[in-house]
Amino acid sequence: MKPATHTVQELFERDVRYIVPLYQRPYVWNEEEQWAPLWQDITALLNHHEDTGDHAQWSHFLGAIVLDQEQTAPGQIPRFTVIDGQQRLTTLQLLVAAAAKAMAEVGADNDAAIVRELVGNNPRKAKGVDLLKVWPTNANRDAFIAVMSADGPAQDRPDDPNNLIDEAFAYFTTQIGDYLRGSEEEAAGDDAILDRAERLRITLCDLLKVVSITLEPDDNAQVIFETLNARGTPLLSLDLVKNAVFRLATTQGHDTDELYERVWRPQLDDTYWREKRRQGRLNRPIGELFLMHWLTMRLHSVIPATELFATFNKRVLTAGADAGALIHELCSDAAVMRSFDTLPRESPEGRFFARLAPLDASTVLPVVLLLFRSREVSVERRRRALRMLESWLVRRALMRLTAKNYNRLIPTLIAKITADLEHADEALRDGLAESAATVSRWPHDDEFREFLRTRDVYGTVSQPRIVMALAAVEESLRAVRTEPVPLDRQLSLEHLLPQEWATHWPQPEGVDGESAEEARNARLHRLGNLTLVTHPLNSSMSNAPWPTKRAALNQHSVLLLNSRLADRDTWDEHAIDERTAWLAERLIEVWPGPDSPEWK
Repeated sequence: MKPATHTVQELFERDVRYIVPLYQRPYVWNEEEQWAPLWQDITALLNHHEDTGDHAQWSHFLGAIVLDQEQTAPGQIPRFTVIDGQQRLTTLQLLVAAAAKAMAEVGADNDAAIVRELVGNNPRKAKGVDLLKVWPTNANRDAFIAVMSADGPAQDRPDDPNNLIDEAFAYFTTQIGDYLRGSEEEAAGDDAILDRAERLRITLCDLLKVVSITLEPDDNAQVIFETLNARGTPLLSLDLVKNAVFRLATTQGHDTDELYERVWRPQLDDTYWREKRRQGRLNRPIGELFLMHWLTMRLHSVIPATELFATFNKRVLTAGADAGALIHELCSDAAVMRSFDTLPRESPEGRFFARLAPLDASTVLPVVLLLFRSREVSVERRRRALRMLESWLVRRALMRLTAKNYNRLIPTLIAKITADLEHADEALRDGLAESAATVSRWPHDDEFREFLRTRDVYGTVSQPRIVMALAAVEESLRAVRTEPVPLDRQLSLEHLLPQEWATHWPQPEGVDGESAEEARNARLHRLGNLTLVTHPLNSSMSNAPWPTKRAALNQHSVLLLNSRLADRDTWDEHAIDERTAWLAERLIEVWPGPDSPEWK
């Protein structure tokens, strides 16, 4: 076998035909397991280049493909049978074609033309399907031909639910288009779009790499195929770290048997670290997440999931590193991170982690790990820092401010805290409060209050986040002498004024119908019209009139949040406005803003 490393440019720039045999399975890669992780890794490369302007240090390895070259007559386009890696090759062609289409749509014609050359062979040398560099198995051919056309698939083309080619092309086209145009908050101008297109073109063509293994005449293609696809447990980056650090420990004369048996094995060889946990839209082994957060904390830099071991090997396992101390440090910090799962719910730390889940904000865990593992940080200051971090996250989440740039702010916060661990809370507050940019600012009280009082939350903020916010108000109402209520049980949101009010809650007589309807609809999804109840109670109340709902809440709900409703003889627009204002003030107290006297 002849292995060689190729960029996407090198893989597709020449006229070539990669033929997938008919006996291989159809295209089965999907968004959750392959497309989204690939795009996330590409985005990490793009962000790195945007932050540093340096392409040299980062690239992304996509894996290996195994090819068997066919005999072709002189002058014909070289043909290769794809023994292994057809899913990878097909995805790369879909990605490149989607990039060319998205670039052309935003006017980046030069970059679109360069990328488009990687999709098709020279039309002077090839005709028909020979124009395509990759030729998939027969189940995918019609769809593949359609998406590979210059304009993409026809709008009226029927969708085959069993064929993921169209979905993959649409996914990458959407993601690339969104990247090129920028978000609503940071919409890119023409020059910025052209800069992004060039950055994306360089990333796709030159920074994505595969190992291409070409068989020699005596190699048995079938045996190699079966070996490559044999079932087994894949190595995690944490496994590679273990091998490397223990190898260094051996050369340094440490008692590696003792280190493994008493330090590493009880902690990091536990199956817990291989269990998968959701982070954002992806599921990753907990061990990979720990290593990712640990490296970010230690190096003050967000490390892509694909670069964990390479970064550890290059920047942590340096010539002067003490392998024994490093093993103890890793295991100690792993124990700290694992303890986050078992903190008592009623403790300040337990409440923080319970609220972190609906916020989907695991990006901040490197900061949290630093606060917990540093002995210089007192318990009081750590709790204040957690409250600050929680306030920053919740205020931004309820106001629907973007979270896409959190990974750029986190290293800055870590650096500030590390520089003054004894005053970690003050360092964190300064780091959060000093940013005025929309992508990372900590909303002040006036802005937070105005937003909550005048905007819809239901239908725009995720329901778990609204439930979390209302539950936090409930907890704040319960004094020390009040019996605790388990709020971690399943609670649902109830519209006090029902969504179907036009049928079940008619307007009072003598009002202007049109203006009254407009006023009522404007308040239907406001915070003040929402409360927490159990699912059975929600179903039983449904669209019932207010006296019936009030009686049901009084009889079946033990929440103080609902007991306050007992004094209301009517429930109307004025009542919703009053409760919305009250809830806004309670939330400001629960999550104080950057200028709160509490931080002083």
